Parts: sequence; C-alpha cells; structure tokens
Amino acid sequence: MPPKRPRLAPVARGAARAIGPALLLAGALLAAGVGLPSLHLQNLWVMELEYSLLSASLAFWDKGHYSLFVLLFGFTVALPALKIAAGLWLFYLARPNPQTLRHWVEPLSALAKWSMLDVFVVAVIVLALEGSLITAASLGSGIALFAASVLLSGWAYGRLLCLALQLPED
Repeated sequence: MPPKRPRLAPVARGAARAIGPALLLAGALLAAGVGLPSLHLQNLWVMELEYSLLSASLAFWDKGHYSLFVLLFGFTVALPALKIAAGLWLFYLARPNPQTLRHWVEPLSALAKWSMLDVFVVAVIVLALEGSLITAASLGSGIALFAASVLLSGWAYGRLLCLALQLPED
C-alpha cells in the first residue's frame, strides 16, 4: 500500500501558505458582497431603489425571468461560492496527486474569471443610467466587495496552480 499523500496546507511554502487564509477572506467578502447594496437608483429624485446582487437575482425569479435568475445567481453566488469551497477543500482536506490537483484547479480558475463579468455589467448599467435625465445611478459597496472576493480568490487559485506544478510527479 503506497504511503498517504500529505495535504497541501502543511507542505506549502512562501506565498502559497496564504492560499487558505486568502480563500477564507474571499468567502467572507463574497458573502458581504452579494448581500450589501451594489446598485443605487434614484428616479426623478423621488423614488430610490437599492439592489444587491442577491436581491437582483431573486427579483428575476419573482418576476418569472427564470433564465436570468439562473445566469445571475449562478455566476454571482453559486459559482464563486463553489469555487472557494473547492479551493479550501483542495488546500486543507484533500490529498491529491499533482495531476488530479491540476485537473481541478485549471478549469475552476478559468471559470472564476466569468464572475468578473457581473462587475462589468453593473458598471455598464450605471453608465447607461447616468446618461438619462430622469435617473441617477451609483455603485454600492457590495460590488466592490464582490470584486475584491473574485480577485482574491483568483490570486489564491493562481498560487494553488503554482503549488500543483511544483509537486513531484508519482
């Protein structure tokens, strides 16, 4: 019977030691980012609305726009949360061989980049609404926290991939 592989966290050196804490912080930033207001709208200086990424996706569900709900919820809540959870599992709990680790990390890292699309879309919406005379729009703290979470988890996945490449092959 071959010896058990070590977990990644104890063998990580240098910047790779920050992978776990970075993913934990990214998870906290994600939770705050999807819950806090991301978009403030003021219409005719009378009506004010605030949307978080979560409330916006739930509004699509309530109005029967299920495909938009799936897209927004999937890319802003589910995918980033699953990516962070998978990274934490790979770093702290799993005992992967280098090939298995690369098999998981490379596609998750590529998919993670799609989460930044939400930040771009919200920024474009704000620019479009600011051009209107009857609506004022501004970004809220939720979008900044969400973007920080995506960037931090992207950094952690980059370090995780480097760590996978440094592991000796069997």
